[in-house]
Amino acid sequence: ASVSSNAGPIWCLAKNSKGDKVAAGTEDGCVVLFDVSEDLQFLRGFAKQEGRILSLAWFDQDGESIIISGSINIIRQWSVKSGQPISRMTLGKRFEQDTIVWCVTVTRDFTIISGDSRGIVTFWNGKEATQLKTFHCHKADVLSLCKSEDEREVFSGGVDAALVQFSLCSADHMTERKRWVHQPLHWRHTHDIRALAYHGGYLVSGGVDTNLFVAKLRGMKRVLNVAPVPKHGLISIARDKNFVQLQYNTHIEVWRLGAASTPASEECGMLPLTQKHLKLVLLKARPDCEIICSNISASGTVLGFSDSRGIRVFSLAVEDNESCVSPRVTLQRVITMSPHMLPAHLMAFTPTGSHLVAVLTSGDLVVANLATGETNQVEHRRTDAPIHRLCVSPDGEKFATASLDHSVRVYRVVTCECLCSCPVLQSQVSAVAFSPHSPTLVIAYSNHSIYEFDIDEKEFTPWSRENSSRFPSNWMKPLRHIIGISFIPGAASKIVVHTDSSFSVVDKSKELNQPEKKNTPHRMEQIARNCFKYKYLLFADFTSDGMLVAVERPPSQLEDNLPPSFKQKKFGVS
Repeated sequence: ASVSSNAGPIWCLAKNSKGDKVAAGTEDGCVVLFDVSEDLQFLRGFAKQEGRILSLAWFDQDGESIIISGSINIIRQWSVKSGQPISRMTLGKRFEQDTIVWCVTVTRDFTIISGDSRGIVTFWNGKEATQLKTFHCHKADVLSLCKSEDEREVFSGGVDAALVQFSLCSADHMTERKRWVHQPLHWRHTHDIRALAYHGGYLVSGGVDTNLFVAKLRGMKRVLNVAPVPKHGLISIARDKNFVQLQYNTHIEVWRLGAASTPASEECGMLPLTQKHLKLVLLKARPDCEIICSNISASGTVLGFSDSRGIRVFSLAVEDNESCVSPRVTLQRVITMSPHMLPAHLMAFTPTGSHLVAVLTSGDLVVANLATGETNQVEHRRTDAPIHRLCVSPDGEKFATASLDHSVRVYRVVTCECLCSCPVLQSQVSAVAFSPHSPTLVIAYSNHSIYEFDIDEKEFTPWSRENSSRFPSNWMKPLRHIIGISFIPGAASKIVVHTDSSFSVVDKSKELNQPEKKNTPHRMEQIARNCFKYKYLLFADFTSDGMLVAVERPPSQLEDNLPPSFKQKKFGVS
């Protein structure tokens, strides 16, 4: 649904405690109220003020409903019942420049906290509209605020890339009087901090530098980072033809990989290329559309993508011509796809390109026969848990899905019937893949455990029953989930997994011994070999001839595209 604010562009949103109403702050200086209990409906606009409204917070208690708005040089309290302002709090100017209130939040005891363009965090008594405490703790604009569940801690972040923690402490031992004190938390970010979220003793921060940092504030304090790379689906390979498909925002590319000379038995290091890589296809999305997902068949004969308007499928033919340096590439639209089919957020072709399996944005799971144009819908409970992982078996007869309720199901491609369901474990599924060596499905979970499921027997394999539960949760780096599973041609006993920063080969022929101590990562060396040479590893898989294809996005490439950061004077640096 889409509804106009009737007051210009919207700068900020806030919801009430029930979650059935939303307030919007607009460019024209008006607070606009919407009902979202059933559908998005415009209710009314409050009295207009001077200057745009840049931040909002909603206070609900004892039947009283008040909206706090941050604007230029002023913070107002609005009565939701009357739509009129009931009090105002004025902020001072700095060097005759207006003060912009970028963020506000409010506690249950009606303490209002604001962050502004002077780098100041201010605590206000909401009942009396008076200032309680001011902290000049940032060197530039404060852009974000959040509070803990018990509201005894408040956190701020801003343009200076600093995170500051405010704690409510006893002022003295003789009285129950409280006061707010502040301390720096960390300076891991390099650019503006735009967003903060707190849950269960963890503070998550994100901003312009594209990094997510997770700060553990209870027990053993530490700060972990989540790599700023997509976790799934931007790259796929045609392993039979040595093609790799790369997905970008508005186009996809297909490259033919280069070839190297055959190494001597003891030769190592960089091999000389006998054939350079070559771009074969550049396929653009429709105007004003972004690509959601894409895939190429293992045979390299069919490729496709889905943008916000629907799914597009093309047949691909590449013919080498001795008289020309470049091969002849033929790309033809497959018009058997229904034009009324909704966009997909996951898609995969069978190896020969005869069928397309897609998870639509509506939640439907469909299988399309590209030769006849027939599309079948797979029966599954789409409303309970969305599907977030999809893979097709090497023989093209089966496909598997993983849902956010931790369930994994295997289906038959032709009949769309469900063959079996894997046992539901406590951890979330992070990757799934069919083995080309046996009728098994390998599943990786967010706790870094790896399970192998026998599809014919409908149970975990003996190796998995013996070893999977023994995987220590910290044998890989924290917050580095397994995002890809692959298999070495001709090596049935090995499973290859990778995160965005590591590449590991698990040997099933070796047994993982029971540990003397829990969560000992070093014992994984008994069955696994790890490689940490990559940084931001997006994709890793093998071609049919045993060549490993690894796609890496170095951090330096991301940093080069960032805007300049806030300049700060450092000791000893001119």
